[in-house]
Amino acid sequence: MQTGNPPRVRVQTGGLTTTWLPWAERRAGKTRTWNPPTVGEQVLLLCPSGDVANGIVLTGIPSDATDVPSHSANETVTSYPDGALTRYDHATSELAITGVKTILVEAATSVLVRCPDTTFDGNVTVQGLLSYQNGIAGTGGEHGNAITGDFIHRDGVLSSNDVVLDKHDHGGVYRGDSRTDGPR
Repeated sequence: MQTGNPPRVRVQTGGLTTTWLPWAERRAGKTRTWNPPTVGEQVLLLCPSGDVANGIVLTGIPSDATDVPSHSANETVTSYPDGALTRYDHATSELAITGVKTILVEAATSVLVRCPDTTFDGNVTVQGLLSYQNGIAGTGGEHGNAITGDFIHRDGVLSSNDVVLDKHDHGGVYRGDSRTDGPR
């Protein structure tokens, strides 16, 4: 494969090896794709007027040597050489992306995930301000909860074990070095 402009490949069929020829991408205008053919991939050589020197390589023909990643009529699947896979099942409306090491989603303005229930199975780090609008709930988990830095509470009730921080009293109050009873 030559990665120049435009990129080109050679096709070997029988005793013939072509000159460098362009291949057909899915899109090559304002919307563009890049998915170069791989060595050993079965292709179709389209030769207008029968001239191989002016041929165009059409890729994506399954072969006995390279099976397709799915045989389901309900799935659209892309399999990558490193083991990554995208699979969309239009019968169940399920999209799966597997086998990747990292995923980057980058947006200039905002990202909206609209879903009634979202689960993260692992640690989550938020590097900017964390804002929430409908409360927060959870359990301590293995490590409990800890906040490092200032904690400022405004409006509403701040309570622990049914004791409101700024609206409780202590019994047994005496001057000196005595201790008070617990809060009520």
